[in-house]
Amino acid sequence: MSTKTIAVEHSVYERLAREKRSSESFTKTIARLIQSARNGTCAAAVADAASAWQAIGNDADADLMEQIHQLNRSTTNWEVERPA
Repeated sequence: MSTKTIAVEHSVYERLAREKRSSESFTKTIARLIQSARNGTCAAAVADAASAWQAIGNDADADLMEQIHQLNRSTTNWEVERPA
């Protein structure tokens, strides 16, 4: 397999490093992120967040996640600016 070297700004490298899973190489991380961006679906986002959901260890954690979920779904009134 051939390789290419690319240059990225330090801030981009830091963001990529945060996205990288412990079991992934940077190549696999980039491929996963590109695939997720192509999918652009809710299912893809949930699959990427699966590790967070797997961390729920007991009923108290699950209840807290449910409360956060309900809070985030609460009705919000958004002000929309319309061009003059």
